[in-house]
Amino acid sequence: MRFKKVLLVNPPYSRSRVRTIFSAGLGYVAQTLKTAGIAYDVLDMSLGYSYRDLAKRVKYFAPDLVGFSVMTYRYKETYGIINALKKDFPGISIAAGGPHISLFRDDVLAECQGLDYGVVLEGEETLVELCAGSPLEAIKGLVFRNSRGVVYNGDRAFIRDLDSLSLPTYEKFELERSINRAVNALPIVSSRGCPFDCMYCPVKCSIGEVFRMRSPESIIKELRYWQALGYDRFSFADDNFTLVRERVKDLCGLIIKEGLKLKLSCDNGIRADRVDRELLTTMKEAGFYRIAFGVEAGNNKILKRLNKKEDIETITQRIQEACDLGYDVDLFFLVGSPGETRKDLEDSFKLALKFPIGVAYFYNIIPFPHTPLFDWVKTHGRFLEDHGTYLDEYPILDNRPLFETQEMSRGQRRKALKDAFSITRKTMRMSWNKRLLRLGFFGKILSWIYTTAFVQDVVLRNRTLRSWAYKMAHAFVS
Repeated sequence: MRFKKVLLVNPPYSRSRVRTIFSAGLGYVAQTLKTAGIAYDVLDMSLGYSYRDLAKRVKYFAPDLVGFSVMTYRYKETYGIINALKKDFPGISIAAGGPHISLFRDDVLAECQGLDYGVVLEGEETLVELCAGSPLEAIKGLVFRNSRGVVYNGDRAFIRDLDSLSLPTYEKFELERSINRAVNALPIVSSRGCPFDCMYCPVKCSIGEVFRMRSPESIIKELRYWQALGYDRFSFADDNFTLVRERVKDLCGLIIKEGLKLKLSCDNGIRADRVDRELLTTMKEAGFYRIAFGVEAGNNKILKRLNKKEDIETITQRIQEACDLGYDVDLFFLVGSPGETRKDLEDSFKLALKFPIGVAYFYNIIPFPHTPLFDWVKTHGRFLEDHGTYLDEYPILDNRPLFETQEMSRGQRRKALKDAFSITRKTMRMSWNKRLLRLGFFGKILSWIYTTAFVQDVVLRNRTLRSWAYKMAHAFVS
């Protein structure tokens, strides 16, 4: 056995707008370690823990391996924590997995000297083999150092049977602090992989293009487990939850048959062309109350440029059907796509305001390395920032253009982003007005305050103020 005790760490992600960044992937890794008989502990630094807290936990638990889950957002902060930990505890090995490692692979070990191992794509089997003492050169999906420098052993074959994985129970996680069961949804991961090739999306690099899915029976087992513990709100965190229509239909049938009373959502977004009115109706009967559509653009010209392989007619029809069925509907749009003009963006604005939706989120489009968008900007546009800087800060909700195109200069993009964020706040305000309708005029004042640029862009980035704002908001809604 190479490593007998593993400390799993979720980094802090400072200045994030969200209260915590919960890692379901880390939950799967933890459960796999337990099944393999490897002792582990968990520290979720996004709950407010400092480096000093991490050092104390290392001293107390005495792991021989510390494993970090790393997103690209704030990756430099995570690198700093890793390097400090290696300096203070040179005898402990450090590994990292997650989307950032899968996207950049051996580059990560070259940039972060404190790292000993990188785990690419699915980490369950790779980490267990590493701990068990398998020869490093034989472990697929592993990045490590030897006398020749940084070595990557190549991709591991995907886990095809996701039902074979132990379901995460988060027993070492501070779940009550992460998930307020009265208002927050517990994430459920029911599939992995994305077979599409949208121009802007790095997901395929981090989870693979082969679609793998759990059976309805496996999902029901997980839902029943958590419901018995008092949870009834669940959000499917899949990138393609409705990709296989029959699977969703069968799952909903089981939920209805067993009489499970649940509040279910697809907050990560689904494709409009992978549902229809019949399926939406069945999902509603099973307890789905909120869905988000990844719209991205308001006309076929830009959808085609983005390689979405969807048309605006289908998207519009599905939004209408979802609203008619009583769903809370959120929409996701991008601002500044290749070829997008101001007129094209106005089409997105019109679509966002056409239906009685929840919130229309407009995002600053981010060129990720290893995506067609990044290559396109490099060839046809002009980068305004180095990718190492903007990936770390991930200004998806900032009025901060990252590249120029022939159709939109830096100044025009700043104006476009400003106007787009105003649309987001407008739809958010309308949504909160409905939620606070019982408070009358006072509710409208609260909605206006909560959706101002100051609250959204300043208050929600401060941990203490954010906690206070969320508590106040939920107090008035509940």
